[in-house]
Amino acid sequence: MNTLSPSTTNLARCIFEVAESRPDHPALVGRGGVLSYEALAQKMTRLAGAVEQLGLQTGDRVALLLYNTQTFVVAYFALLSLGIAVVPVNTRLTASEIDVILEDAQAKLLISSLEFFNTITQLQADCLQGLVLDTELLASEEELDPLLDAFPLGCALYRLNELLARKLESQQPVPYDLPGHTPAALIYTSGTTGKPKGVILSHRNIEADAQANVAVIEAVPDDRLITISPLFHVFGQTNILVSAMMAGATVVLVRKFSPKTVLETIERHKVTFMAAVPTMYLMMLTHLREKTFDLSSLRVCHSGAAPMAVDTFHEVEQYFGAPVQEGYGLSEASSIVCSNPLHGPRKPGSVGLPLPGVQVKVLRDDDTEAAVNEIGELHVQGEIVMQGYHQRPEETAKSLRQFPDGTWLKTKDLGYKDEEGYIYIVDRTDDLINIGGVKVYPREIEEVLFKHPAVQAVAVTGVPSTLHHEAIKAFVVTKADQTCSKESLMEFCRPHLADFKIPKYYEFVEAIPQGATGKILRKDLRRDI
Repeated sequence: MNTLSPSTTNLARCIFEVAESRPDHPALVGRGGVLSYEALAQKMTRLAGAVEQLGLQTGDRVALLLYNTQTFVVAYFALLSLGIAVVPVNTRLTASEIDVILEDAQAKLLISSLEFFNTITQLQADCLQGLVLDTELLASEEELDPLLDAFPLGCALYRLNELLARKLESQQPVPYDLPGHTPAALIYTSGTTGKPKGVILSHRNIEADAQANVAVIEAVPDDRLITISPLFHVFGQTNILVSAMMAGATVVLVRKFSPKTVLETIERHKVTFMAAVPTMYLMMLTHLREKTFDLSSLRVCHSGAAPMAVDTFHEVEQYFGAPVQEGYGLSEASSIVCSNPLHGPRKPGSVGLPLPGVQVKVLRDDDTEAAVNEIGELHVQGEIVMQGYHQRPEETAKSLRQFPDGTWLKTKDLGYKDEEGYIYIVDRTDDLINIGGVKVYPREIEEVLFKHPAVQAVAVTGVPSTLHHEAIKAFVVTKADQTCSKESLMEFCRPHLADFKIPKYYEFVEAIPQGATGKILRKDLRRDI
């Protein structure tokens, strides 16, 4: 495990350390074959040198729009090695949604692939100075020429394979020694206004969380961790990618989630550790009830992002043949905050105990500490807590609260501790909708629906859904002289919202319940469902 001093660090260094001690040990396994730690370090060094030749330097920000591929891993750590902050982009977003993130982060470069060509050609972010395209899916480079001729984005265009083939000029060896507080990633999540806000995670933030996670899951070099969750999400980055690299283990890449593909991959590559959200487990269980897969290599099934039903907990253990390790985390805490121990009581329904080096307290509304089994709001303290929100000092101050015993992260999650200190999550204090572990803010959807010519008023909320934990429902008031249908509203949303943000259910009502100040009373809407 990486034991760098918190005062000077670099997340990429762990890869170079393993490359020196175990150069032939597989770092990545997947569609691109097997990539050893030595080969990974060499690719990272070449890409880092090329990025510097393009004029980027420590403190800049570069966005990644990629599936779970070797390219993502190489780019992620190459950028970190230079002290450049990575901006991972949700692969399901529309071009207009991506533009908002790119502009907010002031990303100078976007690294993507031809799989996203249609989206990329619609981007309008003025901040971009260049685009790097991975062309691995082409049978020949000649196929790319007509596409590039039609490329409309007004910035420089580079092919990834050409950058990796560039002759390196003399440069300071990477990875650079960096202050621990150097930004490593900007993780964009919905804010209270419905606009995305960038969670600033430093090298030390992610390092501390991954180190604690490695200890809790007991990861060793012979482990094989599979990327079920997307790497653009902090869950996939910290729980799998960074944790595996710090343990000197192997990451088995699944390009994007498919229940059957994941099960076949576990069987083929003898995966030992998996981390997924309950929705994904439910989808895989459907296949396991119909067909047998050899999953005997698995030693841990981690579950996070949303509570797992007790019945599902036991069914997963039965079909996967490995213990379920439930945990809890959030982007603002680098991902993992709590986890059930592998040795000792694992309590279904509980998210377990705080990770080593992490403190969690439950506070009442008056900021006094709640009693055992008393519900309050969870607050988190430790090196895993974010630096703040990018260019949002007011929202940062609301989330990073100052107490006599230091700074604590206000999570907006309600929960309680039992007699043994195990933590249970019972509710959320805000209105975020949980779609299979991805949080969606209603305001963003409402602003789109408000633009429909027939809509007078609208309110969006989450409703229970067996598969996805929640589905999105829109309550719509139409103008007196106009009407519209569910289908027309869905079509209206498509150019503006990612598919998972488009409401599945619609109810046409006479009025939207509001408080005295005009605030929508979403609790009243949910109560009537």
